[in-house]
This record gives sequence, C-alpha cells and structure tokens, in this order.
Amino acid sequence: MQLEQTERRDVPNADSVLKFLTRNPDFFNQHSDVLPRLTIPHHTGDAVSLIEKQVSVLRNKCCTLENSLRDLISVARENEQLHQRLHRLIQDVITASSLDDVVDLTRDNMLANFNADDVKVLIIADDNQSQPDSDYLQVSANDPGLALFSDIFKRRETRCGPLGDAQKQFVFGASAHEVASAAVIPLVHNRKLGLVGLASNDEARFALGKGVMFLNQLGEVLSRRIHTLT
Repeated sequence: MQLEQTERRDVPNADSVLKFLTRNPDFFNQHSDVLPRLTIPHHTGDAVSLIEKQVSVLRNKCCTLENSLRDLISVARENEQLHQRLHRLIQDVITASSLDDVVDLTRDNMLANFNADDVKVLIIADDNQSQPDSDYLQVSANDPGLALFSDIFKRRETRCGPLGDAQKQFVFGASAHEVASAAVIPLVHNRKLGLVGLASNDEARFALGKGVMFLNQLGEVLSRRIHTLT
C-alpha cells in the first residue's frame, strides 16, 4: 500500500504541470521534439482548420520517420553482428589446414549465422580424380550441370532467389524438393573451383534482390583458400 501511494505521488497532476510550464516558458523551445506528439484541440466547428491539418500531417510524418529510423538502426546492428561473425569465419578459413576443414567451417557457419536450412559445397575435380569420403561433393569439370550456373561463374557474384528444378537437383540432390529459395556462391580463382549452395524452406529468406555483399566477400576468401588446397 505504501508503494502504491508513493507511485501516485510521483505522478504529476494538471496543476503541477501547469505550474511547471508557467515557471519554464521556454520548455517547448528546448524540447521541440515533444510537440509533434501532443494532441491539442483546435475547435472550428465541423470544419478542420489548416493549422490543425498541417499539425496532423507533420505528426504522421514524424511517426513514419521514427519507425524508419528504428528499422535502419536494427538492420545496422544485425549487419555489424554478421560482419563480426564473417570476420571470425574468414580467419578460421585462412588458417584451416585441409579442404575438409574449410568445408566444415563454412557449412557450420552458414547454418548458424545465415539461417540456412541446408548447405552444400560442390568442388570441381579432374576427370580422373576419385571421389573422397568427405562432406563435399566432387563433380567433373565437364559435368553439364555446371553450365546451369554459367552466368554466376561469369559475373563471379552470388545469386539469390528461386532456382530451376535442374539447378536445385544439381546442387542439393535428394533434398531439392524442400528448397523454396536459395543463394548460390560461385568459387572462382584463376579457374572454376565449385559452388556453395545455401537453401531455405522459406521463399523470402533468400529472395531475389537480397543483399549479397557478405556472401560475395566470403566467396572470394573461400575461392583463394580452396585454390591452394586443390
């Protein structure tokens, strides 16, 4: 009971607010950001005064800008966290001693930090090279499936969005039917080295037009490291 009484005493009433504003006539000049949040009646009968309409429009614009600013801050924080995780991954990839280690690091990081439901790594091997027991799939340099991704090999840029049935089958194999959207990273350094495929059951996760800056940076580092290990 004593706590409730204390809280009620802390809440200013109309008289105390009036006295405060009277003693501080410059309050709204010093705190102009408060004005758009205030609702002040302006009686003009059934008509709406121009001033009232302008205030309403400005208040709505203020709310929209505040929401946009909050969204931008949220995106900036997420990008900063993602950049830090990518930096740590790149450090680990650079010091990895084998191709298997590079693949394992990449798959684990993509699953954890890019919200991928599946990650596949395809490495292009010589025709006479045998298939090792590893977490990546080796494909021949003459495999016709590689031609399905000739555009991203040429541009050396990650592609986000839906894939064709043949493309999904080539990269994701038996789980191709579960892929609603995907990001495919080309691995190229002096020659075509392979592909990294990120799959999601959500159509919006890797939708067409998604930013790919971080994935492109990772692709460049992976390409250089894999080139030294193959």
